[in-house]
Amino acid sequence: MGPSVDELPVAKSEHETVALITIDTWRADHLSKELTPTIWALSESGERYENAWSPMGLTTPAHASMLTGSMPWEHGSWANNHHGYGVNQSVVLLPERYEGWATGAFVSAYPAGPEGGLDRGWEVFDGPQTGERAGAVAVERALKWLPSDRPALLWVHVYEPHGPYEGRGMSERERYAEEVQLADKTLKPLIDVLRARKATIVVTSDHGEVLDEERCSFQHERSISDHVLKVPMVRWGPGIESSVITGWVGLDDVPALLKGGAIAAREVWVGQSGMCESDCAPGCAPAGLQGRDTVAITSEGRLVDRPGKGRFSVGQPVTDLGPTLDAVPPMPEPFMDQTDHARSLGYIDPPTDR
Repeated sequence: MGPSVDELPVAKSEHETVALITIDTWRADHLSKELTPTIWALSESGERYENAWSPMGLTTPAHASMLTGSMPWEHGSWANNHHGYGVNQSVVLLPERYEGWATGAFVSAYPAGPEGGLDRGWEVFDGPQTGERAGAVAVERALKWLPSDRPALLWVHVYEPHGPYEGRGMSERERYAEEVQLADKTLKPLIDVLRARKATIVVTSDHGEVLDEERCSFQHERSISDHVLKVPMVRWGPGIESSVITGWVGLDDVPALLKGGAIAAREVWVGQSGMCESDCAPGCAPAGLQGRDTVAITSEGRLVDRPGKGRFSVGQPVTDLGPTLDAVPPMPEPFMDQTDHARSLGYIDPPTDR
């Protein structure tokens, strides 16, 4: 029988540890005792956020919001890094807020870095230069790196729930659930060590996934539905009491959550789809990034701004959401050359009029 977690050298530290764990393409309704027992146990003794929101169903912009505390139209990462967008140099990233700390990031897919600016400020940034890798690689390298001689900020990203789904299930939905289970199992050694270190931990997702609920199924880039924009979120750490938080929060709240403070709930959330494809979003135009939807969401309903179609309401939004949509600036041209890494991850962009 091997040593217990508490006996492992990496689990011992007299210094503070702060950890962000992100599971790519993880739906809010796939956080459960059955599918994610390790993270569910974390939530039972910490905070579970029932209304956490992503700004977009794309990996790079959503993670940029977590690492900057701002929205895509504020930090500049409007689309995945292979489109040529990235975080503005003037925007402060998470590791730059932890001066004097050891800072390490271990990611599992190209859209989470390093191109696009997500690697800026980290002492160690470990990720694939193209494609993806098993989440277990990121976890193993993070555990080997995790220092005990000074405070540490850690980001670990696993990619397993992202399509194409693998597993034994008879359906895509079943195989997706298997990948969520695998992500939880993969993260267990890391979460056990972080709990032993009494770290402050935030576990969340960049975005969810459409399974079989919409006309364009098993994707996330083309949707503004709750299946994509609503994400799981759990926080655990010293001084954090067990509770279920129903107030609305966003991925841009992650830096503040890692600091351990309380978050003011909001009543309106603004998000966008990753791109326009008229077969998926009827009436959108032009195809590609410039025809994406922008949506203002409340508990009563939503107002959608769809280029090519105009604005329309879904449900019965009580608040006048027009000014909220007006405040979102138009999407600028990319400032970097686009890359070919999209194809290595299964991204095939629709034609664009640009």
